[in-house]
Amino acid sequence: MADPDLQKAYEKHLHAAKALPASEVLPYRLDPDLALVNITTGIKVVRDHQALIPAHLPHIDLASLLALPELALATKYAALAAEQEAPSESLVQAKLSLARDLRGKLLSVAKGLAENGIVPQAEVDAIAAGRGLRDRAEDCVSLASLFRKHAAAISGKQPITDAQINETAEVGSWLVANLRPADAPPKPSTGPTEAVELRNRFATLLVRAHARLQVVAHYFHEEDWEEHAPALGSRRVKRQSGDTKENTATPQAG
Repeated sequence: MADPDLQKAYEKHLHAAKALPASEVLPYRLDPDLALVNITTGIKVVRDHQALIPAHLPHIDLASLLALPELALATKYAALAAEQEAPSESLVQAKLSLARDLRGKLLSVAKGLAENGIVPQAEVDAIAAGRGLRDRAEDCVSLASLFRKHAAAISGKQPITDAQINETAEVGSWLVANLRPADAPPKPSTGPTEAVELRNRFATLLVRAHARLQVVAHYFHEEDWEEHAPALGSRRVKRQSGDTKENTATPQAG
């Protein structure tokens, strides 16, 4: 079974990732969470035929196949490290969505407090006036500041918790630091950071090892091998067909 400690898995496979020739590193097109799910499905075909693989597929490294779940965890850790330096578009969108929800909750309460003369109307109006994604981030910072500034006056008069205020401040601050204005000059191209490069290397190792897993699945399950070893990016979706629904696999790149 794979070590559930992501960092230990990462450190165990780090040497192999670094040793990969630069010319062989693939572009990163991986959802590490989805890859882990599909590898968890696919590894069963290896375990089911573990005793037969050395004789039937002597060129397949059985140990490397059995280590696939651990390598998937290591890739997840590498992806998390890379996101700290270069946030993915999906992470930015998730933060923006959270900021929208928190801004809406806090601003609605702040307007009610202002209407009742508990907090200054002008401060709330200034926050509500702006538009745009960057303004949403700045509003989160300003709203958290408003609630903290007037904590004594609003105590017991509103439903927003300290945890929500702190979360609003954190997501707003993160977005302010990571969102670039639309008219800002492009960042100079300096190539990938070390964390991004390592993420790409781990993903390449995972793609290669998974390809060998699919070879095993095809050998032992020629007709339905993709069910036994789904692609790294396969998703299960529901499709409507007349009055019935069925689950089908949708293969993705990877």
